[in-house]
Amino acid sequence: MIDFILDNPIRFIVALVIGLLTAWWIWGRLGSMVAETADKAGNMAKSTADSVGDVAKGTAGAVGDVALSAVDTATGAAGAVAGGTTAVGAGAIATASSAKDTVGEMLEKPKIAAAVGDPDDLTVIKGIGPKLNDLCHSLGVMRFDQISQWNTADVAEVDQYLKIKGRIDRDRWVDQAKLLAAGDEAAHKDQFLN
Repeated sequence: MIDFILDNPIRFIVALVIGLLTAWWIWGRLGSMVAETADKAGNMAKSTADSVGDVAKGTAGAVGDVALSAVDTATGAAGAVAGGTTAVGAGAIATASSAKDTVGEMLEKPKIAAAVGDPDDLTVIKGIGPKLNDLCHSLGVMRFDQISQWNTADVAEVDQYLKIKGRIDRDRWVDQAKLLAAGDEAAHKDQFLN
């Protein structure tokens, strides 16, 4: 073998260079395939995590609603207890109150006035996209008239649950909601969308 290399040094160098270039090309392709696969796996994991999170939120909301309903029913039933069973009724009220507090802590929603009526499409407000609209709905923020009545404390309360702090004041949600709640879409468009 060494005699062949010494007799044909140019052929050996050319073969060595071709071998090295081929190895380099294969290694580069494998690296890009690994990177592509990792990106796809990351996107798939993120999508799966988002789906699981949405399902968990929905389940937690449904469980919370059922628990709150049960607590309200238990509180009403306990209040209706009369006569010699007052002590039992008081125990049921204490238990119901404790359960209601626990469920409230689990749901972690801002302490603001509840929306009354069908939800509005909050994406009409400049600064609220589809994801922020979904987040607002999950927090109980669903209507223009609800937002239009917020004071500084309400804004601060909701702001702590948003992923982008200061968004409500920066985009003037309350001012926009006042116009939209009044049905003045033209004024809203003139002031905020132009």
